[in-house]
Parts: sequence; structure tokens; C-alpha cells
Amino acid sequence: MPYRIIGVDLREYGPVETEEIREWIHEGRADANTLVCDVDDKQWVKLCDLMEVVDALPQKPTDGPQATIRINYLVAAILCTLFCCLPFGIAGILFAAQANSKAKQGDIHGATAAASKAKLMCILSFVLGLISLMWFFSSGEFNRILQEMQETLPR
Repeated sequence: MPYRIIGVDLREYGPVETEEIREWIHEGRADANTLVCDVDDKQWVKLCDLMEVVDALPQKPTDGPQATIRINYLVAAILCTLFCCLPFGIAGILFAAQANSKAKQGDIHGATAAASKAKLMCILSFVLGLISLMWFFSSGEFNRILQEMQETLPR
């Protein structure tokens, strides 16, 4: 039975026979989420729902680990929140948590984007905290606090 198929380039191809679809699966040009439709029909379905080719699709491991990302910057964001700049640190924590949840859902691209935003927030928090620390010591504020402490201490 001939089908129409949406390729990876999002263009429609067809009519394509079942054997050619099987070859596309074997070559990696089609997967379980590729859309197909009967030539005379308007209802698109995924290849994993098409019984004629379901046996040609690679089987996913059922008990394998879920998608993970290497670094999500959660620990760095928490440390930046505590020791550097609170607003950017909190934003970093939120992006790192978002990266974790997207990775668990299998959205690796979204998880990577959220992790890179968390990294940016950590860098901004660290830099702003460093600038604030440099200002504190160079502005004379530190010396003023030390003098006040010495005046209040008993001799």
C-alpha cells in the first residue's frame, strides 16, 4: 500500500511503498516519530502506529536510564546564591531545576539550553559578588567598620 511520508527535512514524499519505508528506517532517515499517511487519506500517523513497519523500528530499552545532562549547575547556583549575588543565584537555581526536569522528560536540547542559562547566571552572580567585594574593601567602608569595632572593644 503506498504512503506519503514527511521526511527529516519536513518535506512530503510519496507515494512510497512499505519496503522503501523499511529501508528509510534502516538507513536512519525515518524513526518512530516520522509522520506517514495513506496516499488517499488525510490522517497522518506516526510510524510507530503503523503496523506494517512497527517491527522494523529499533526497540527502545524499557528499563534503561532516562536522559541526563552532564552538568546542570545546581550546586554552583546554590553556592552563588549563598556567597555571591542573591538574585542571579536564585535565577541560576531555577534554570538548573528546569534543566533537570527537561532532561527527565527527554528534552535534551531544552535541558542543555536551561543548563547554559544556569551557567550564565552563576557567572554573573560570581562576577557581581566579586565586584561588590572589591568595592567594599577599596571604598574605605571596611576601614570605617574596623575603626568602629576597635572603639567599641574594651581595652
